[in-house]
Amino acid sequence: MAWQFPPFLLLHTVVCLAMAWIGVTAYRNREIAGSGPLFLLAAAVAVWTLGGAVHIARTDFLGQVVFGNLTYLPIALVPVLLVYFAEAYTGRRTPLTRHGPLPLLVVPAVTQVVVWTNPLHGLFFASREITQSGSLVTLTVEWGPWFWVHGAYSYVLVAVASYYLLRTLVISEDVYSWQAAAILIGVFTPWASNALYIFGVLQGPVDTTPLAFSVTVVAFLVAIYRHRLLQLVPVARELAREELMDSLGEGVFVLDERGQIVDCNQRALGLVGGERRVLVGEGLSAVAPDLATELDELDGDGGDEPCRTEVSLRRDGTLRYYDVRVTDLHRGSGVLSGRLVSLRDVTERRQREQRLNVLNRTLRHDLRNEANVVLGYAELGQQKHPDAEWLASIQDHVSDMVDLSEKARQIEQALDEEHVDTATVSAAAVVDEVVTDVAADHPDLDIGTDLPASAPVHAVELLDAAVRNAVENAVQHNDNPAPLMEVAVSVTHEGDTVSITVADNGPGIHAEEQAVLLRGRETQLDHVSGLGLWMINWIVTKSGGEIEIGENDPRGSVLTIRLPAADGGDTDTDERRAEARTDEGAAGAGRAEAVADETGAGAANASSEGGSS
Repeated sequence: MAWQFPPFLLLHTVVCLAMAWIGVTAYRNREIAGSGPLFLLAAAVAVWTLGGAVHIARTDFLGQVVFGNLTYLPIALVPVLLVYFAEAYTGRRTPLTRHGPLPLLVVPAVTQVVVWTNPLHGLFFASREITQSGSLVTLTVEWGPWFWVHGAYSYVLVAVASYYLLRTLVISEDVYSWQAAAILIGVFTPWASNALYIFGVLQGPVDTTPLAFSVTVVAFLVAIYRHRLLQLVPVARELAREELMDSLGEGVFVLDERGQIVDCNQRALGLVGGERRVLVGEGLSAVAPDLATELDELDGDGGDEPCRTEVSLRRDGTLRYYDVRVTDLHRGSGVLSGRLVSLRDVTERRQREQRLNVLNRTLRHDLRNEANVVLGYAELGQQKHPDAEWLASIQDHVSDMVDLSEKARQIEQALDEEHVDTATVSAAAVVDEVVTDVAADHPDLDIGTDLPASAPVHAVELLDAAVRNAVENAVQHNDNPAPLMEVAVSVTHEGDTVSITVADNGPGIHAEEQAVLLRGRETQLDHVSGLGLWMINWIVTKSGGEIEIGENDPRGSVLTIRLPAADGGDTDTDERRAEARTDEGAAGAGRAEAVADETGAGAANASSEGGSS
């Protein structure tokens, strides 16, 4: 028995020991997904490298044949273990493992039998002989037909595993992309070296694959100790995504750049019918043509902002409405790779909104008409009974009903997302206009103001309605006589916030009403009397602001409206507001004439009815 020890055997030894260390590290972290296959994979590579070293060290024919044959056990197992490692690491199952590991082990098992019985048939090695290459004794071989079957099978498995690892590299970011890159380098290098050696590109006396595993060692050590391979793996994230998709209350389609379905959840399957295995790979235009047509009409690349639309689809013979949200999916490099389409069933909400709109408009219209008729009767009665206080009370209450109808209209405008825009307005100018109007209606009241020259804010165009209701609330609910009423309005600008403060010395806002406004909903026991405070709340909230209600000293309340400050001047916006104010004044005059006509008609009807009775 003779031995030889060429210098590169030292590298074999280092690779073998390093792979053994990677296997031990994986075993110590065996609770982490992928650590089990990695342990077996590292052990197989270590045995491969060790067997190859002993094969090279022997100089006799029998020694080289025996240890050469022994290396083909790990050589045949490494591709299978690599597939299982890729599955465990990425969380993606391949069709190859659907029936367990036994089908994958058929070719490796046959290979072992063919290798050890080769002298009988020569299917794996057509010939083997000892040759002298300088000072190195090597075994020169010619491959038989089964070797190429074994090789092709191994390369197919390696290609499948590499595909899933490459997919993780492309779609992942941060630590996972670095992990996948290191693993791919460690996988690709030895198999590329093996292919070059087999096809004669790399000329040498020995197989260079075990030496190329030195790159694998470095790559895996970097992945483990630099990028926490055995601490963080993407499989948990993939499983969480799948569970999240199936638990969503929305139907979700994942489309590639060609519009083909690559994934969908259970609710999406219920929308279009069919099974996931049938739908995946189909174009959305073939599965849901109405939805595909609607998506084609949307803008192409919406950037970071998702696109939204509404579609109607027939489901079980019933027309259903869906709120559709389309989000572009980008790879780590920023390249558009597909779209995420989610559909939320809004049929009930849409039908409810339609019913509420009809009821709301009908109620407001009928309420105003009936109120005008009552006012007509009250005016007619007051002409006959000028000293009747109850007639004046009727007029006050009916006027409140008309004001309530107008507030309902303003609230409807405030909540209409399609027709109310956020703009830059001057809080100081709004407050000045409102105070001037309220003071004109209450000449005996002196409303104090503390206003800066300019205080631009981002708010909806109905901000003046919120401020008007705040000031009118402070005046109308003040129980002090006019000379003792105190109402003050101020505007302050601090940092990114502009505050509008309305203070009074009235009875204050009840704690129950404050609680209702702060939690944003009413109960059967707690409610807000009137719509004014609700209007303030909704308009301010829609403007991105908030309200705060406190107590005044020694008596009364302090209502503060905080809004996001806007940069720059507001001259253009003020001009538009002035024009809008002029238009509103003209429209208000027109409405007043219409109300007068209705009142006259109501009075005439009352007169004729009184005459007939």
